[in-house]
Amino acid sequence: MKKSLLIASNNIADAKGIEAVFQPLEDIRLLPSVFTGRDAIDTIFARDVDILILDLFLHDLDGISVLDFIGKLSEDRRPLVFVTTALADDRLLQVIKDRVVYCFTKPLKYEIVQLRVLEFLRMYERETEKADDMLDILESQIASGIRAIGVPAHLKGYYYLRDAIRIYAMSESPVDLSITNDIYPTVAKIYNTRPPLVEHAMRSAIEIAWTRGNTETIRDYLGYTSGDYKGKPSNLEFVAMMAQRALTYLKKVP
Repeated sequence: MKKSLLIASNNIADAKGIEAVFQPLEDIRLLPSVFTGRDAIDTIFARDVDILILDLFLHDLDGISVLDFIGKLSEDRRPLVFVTTALADDRLLQVIKDRVVYCFTKPLKYEIVQLRVLEFLRMYERETEKADDMLDILESQIASGIRAIGVPAHLKGYYYLRDAIRIYAMSESPVDLSITNDIYPTVAKIYNTRPPLVEHAMRSAIEIAWTRGNTETIRDYLGYTSGDYKGKPSNLEFVAMMAQRALTYLKKVP
């Protein structure tokens, strides 16, 4: 799939020079170059931009303002950002260091720009492929764990639990998640239903596992005994423990 490249420059010669080295590449689709910060933001907002080569000193809005805009986008909308600048002092680099992939200092060598962009693009694609593989393994581990404990796969609660555990496991700060305000509404939106129905179906599925499931498997997975009804975990406890077990397994994957 072609990657779209946007050049936001304050210099027509630089824009044309960068365009010239990327034009022959079949896997790169050049978008029309822009020369103001406002036009850069408008293009990123309106188009799918995969790669942005951004001069930090643009007309009207500067490159930092463009970076600020990009930072407010959802992660899947953010392009890989490479910046160009004639002034690369320590204070400037400190401001941009966590928001860009690479910084080119002027005068630009266009072949080096092409080389570095392609290197980082391939690296990013490899990391993305690995992340996708790990997500597949995580989801498989969650699903097999729910079934092993004794939740029948035909129940709605099975699917709600599966997605709730995935959401919890993938959260950057799971301890801050509220099952009532965050997890139930998110799962309900996925299945076009209401949060109270999600809560009830999850609770019913756990109860079925506790009354019909394999005691040894439940103890192995969660440290609980299915014969002790009062010891049955809450929905959140169940989700958190299953997520932790799946993540522990994932860490062992080479």
